[in-house]
Amino acid sequence: MLAFVIFTITMSITPGPNTIMAMASGQTIGFKKSLNLNWGMATGMFVTGAFAAIFSSWLQNTPLVIEIMKLIGCLYLLYLAYHTAISVPDDTNNGSSTFNTGFLLQLSNIKLYLYFITGLGAFSLSGLLNQIPLRLLLMVAIGSAGTFLWTVGGQLINKFYHQHFRIINVLVACLLIFSAADLWH
Repeated sequence: MLAFVIFTITMSITPGPNTIMAMASGQTIGFKKSLNLNWGMATGMFVTGAFAAIFSSWLQNTPLVIEIMKLIGCLYLLYLAYHTAISVPDDTNNGSSTFNTGFLLQLSNIKLYLYFITGLGAFSLSGLLNQIPLRLLLMVAIGSAGTFLWTVGGQLINKFYHQHFRIINVLVACLLIFSAADLWH
């Protein structure tokens, strides 16, 4: 049980496409206006987790599907990197903090698929957490808490961000590009 909890918390708070977007949204438009993005991520996380639970053995045995998912995820991350790089503070019309953005990001997030395939299949748990639906809900709750935490972190550095937004946006865009490149390693 402890290994499972450590795994889910670590995967949920370490940088990845969703945490980077959550932080950037918190910096740019604040926590309240970022809630749609976060709820989209939570919903996308649940759908992705359910998909991974149902098709995990098939996904593990079909490398072509994984490669296609990597390509889609890579292109989407590059799209988000571009929009992050050109955004300005309080630019709510850039489309990067919407429910749909959060949802689609999760559907193309390879780290998230690995999170669920590993968390749902690699740990032997006892009691209620041995049931996949309950484990899925716990993983979504912990994963969503991670993105909310990063959004709060972005909000906390908001003043600094507004003074140095161009540099920070470029750095965040570079992290998204790195995430896209890292899909292929």
